[in-house]
Amino acid sequence: MYGDMQNRVAEAQRLAAETEAEAVSEDGAVRVVAGPGGDVRIIDLRMNAFELSGLELGELTAATVKTATDEADRQLSEAIRQSLAGLFAAEREEGQR
Repeated sequence: MYGDMQNRVAEAQRLAAETEAEAVSEDGAVRVVAGPGGDVRIIDLRMNAFELSGLELGELTAATVKTATDEADRQLSEAIRQSLAGLFAAEREEGQR
């Protein structure tokens, strides 16, 4: 059981490092690739992004970053939930024997 828990923790760490989500602003000006926990990996600005004011571009970038990081957090939470559900299901089965 302890070894299995260690494996699950290692799996969660791997998932956290590998999980990525992409978000693109509605107008396509900003594309962001992010991991969970606010880990912004790529910010890609298209040519039309430079037609915006600094304030508009900042707000659009911040909103797109939030969308990408929120999705990465959601994906990671779901993957960990599924991993732990398998662990607890196995534990329940073991307890019924």
